[in-house]
Amino acid sequence: MSEPLFVFRGIEKSFAKNKILRKVDLFLYPTKCILLSGKNGSGKTTLLKIVAGLEKPAEAEIEYSGKSLSWKKAIRNILKEIIYLHQQPLLFSGSVESNVAYGLRFTSLNRKQRRESVIKALEWSGLTDLANIQANTLSGGVQQRVAFTRAWILKPKVLLLDEPMSNMDHESREQARLLLCRMKSAGMSIVITSHVPQYFDGLTDVQFHLSNGQLAESEFSASNDSL
Repeated sequence: MSEPLFVFRGIEKSFAKNKILRKVDLFLYPTKCILLSGKNGSGKTTLLKIVAGLEKPAEAEIEYSGKSLSWKKAIRNILKEIIYLHQQPLLFSGSVESNVAYGLRFTSLNRKQRRESVIKALEWSGLTDLANIQANTLSGGVQQRVAFTRAWILKPKVLLLDEPMSNMDHESREQARLLLCRMKSAGMSIVITSHVPQYFDGLTDVQFHLSNGQLAESEFSASNDSL
């Protein structure tokens, strides 16, 4: 097995006197997908936000590029290499194309390179015909594909998805699953929270259940479909 992209060790987090996470370890490997299950309020979203650098843990140690770092010292690499997508797509007012292109403004690419990247990304996700449509007028499933594409174009090492298919119909789920499979095959590490593991058959490599602040590996049935 290849070396992990990130290792998070001993994650702890409490709210008031309620300990949400207790010494949680998470290994993120390229071309691997982790599914996290657990009851509402079990800490799944909190865990994702800590891994994404959006929530500060009480304790955590991060291994990255062969170095062991505190959360504070690792935060720059975390924010650069890891993207978190909320359950409800957070799209900006404007076209699909402008939403996909948004993050490229903060890269070193020139205007021509950004334009070429956007065209390629729209083709990759099957959104070319919708490029000039207002993103916030589209269905929830298509909006989520726009969010996936906006993340993919930035080439993160890790993608974190919080209940990404909760508001999709069957067709939208299949389209989204195909995009996620392509991301995974390209080397990305993916972590997904979901109450319905069956949505991710053929994508998930390992499933963990979060309960009482601790992760335990769960049995699951994964198909061997190749996409």
